[in-house]
Amino acid sequence: MSRELFREGGELNATRVGPDQYEMKIAIPRDADGRMGRECHATDCSPAYFKVTPGTGIVEGQVVAYCPYCRHQDEPNNFFSSDQLRYAKDLAIREASEAVTGMFKDALGLDSSGRRKFGGGFVSVEMSFKEGQKPHVHRPFEEEVRRDVICPNCGLDQSVYGLATWCADCGKDIFLTHVEAEVAVIRAMLSDVERRREQLGGRIAARDIENCLEDVVSIFEAVLRILARRHLLSGAMSTEEVDKFFKKAGNAFQNLKRAEEIFQQELGIGLLGCLSEAESMRLSSAFDKRHPITHNLGIIDRKYLERVRSAEDEGKEVLVSVDEVEAAIAASLKVFGWVHSTLFRDAPNP
Repeated sequence: MSRELFREGGELNATRVGPDQYEMKIAIPRDADGRMGRECHATDCSPAYFKVTPGTGIVEGQVVAYCPYCRHQDEPNNFFSSDQLRYAKDLAIREASEAVTGMFKDALGLDSSGRRKFGGGFVSVEMSFKEGQKPHVHRPFEEEVRRDVICPNCGLDQSVYGLATWCADCGKDIFLTHVEAEVAVIRAMLSDVERRREQLGGRIAARDIENCLEDVVSIFEAVLRILARRHLLSGAMSTEEVDKFFKKAGNAFQNLKRAEEIFQQELGIGLLGCLSEAESMRLSSAFDKRHPITHNLGIIDRKYLERVRSAEDEGKEVLVSVDEVEAAIAASLKVFGWVHSTLFRDAPNP
């Protein structure tokens, strides 16, 4: 009986579908958290790599999947990563190598030990065959992606870089879900302030609160930039024009007044129109406190006093409370929801 190049079934789940043609179903290893790497193959997509947890999301009858960054559509199995493809090829090469070795032994009539003896008596010849090293199979390398989110629509557990927009299974806009996951990290840090105050002292607790405020401002800037870029690219502006726009804007989205002016002039919406006067003032006050925290070790300087027209004393430390940061978070989420719903009414949302 002649050997097949690939065994039916086996590790590769191989099935012969024609002369010298085989279909294989190879199980791709998961990472330590049970997630599997995926990669978008659209030529202009970046960063392209993400992860999903098999068994969550759409588990039956799924015919199309999506890239969470660019919403490129393809069959679910076509989002393989380059390293997973290399792994599958390595397995196939190893299996074929073993089969070819067996065919060679059969052709020479070698026994199970790889030997064959010719002749007998005074003259005999023995032929032996020593196998070379089998081709090595390296597990696919999975990148570290730590922004995890569960789609509120289909339940897919997925991990992405940065703040992605789309669910990889149902393709719906879950950008705000990603934002809320980032905010949840800050809120978890705030909830731990009192414990750290008791164990490590007041200065550590104060720095924790200050760091949380800086993170809120960073998220505010990042979210507005992402929303503005998405809106501008969906219009008549080219990628080059949008890049020039943001280069000119610089860090304007860290400043509420400048951010509001840009959104009104360039995007035609009032950025803070969804906030009450009290909410707007508290958010502005929190953002103003970020300047001395980031640039002057929290010490009140002349520039800060001129901006906020405060009666605080120059040289003293600016004070930030947990309640102030929580209020800034609440107001920011309100702004994000307002801008998102205004700019993307026709997006494939829930």
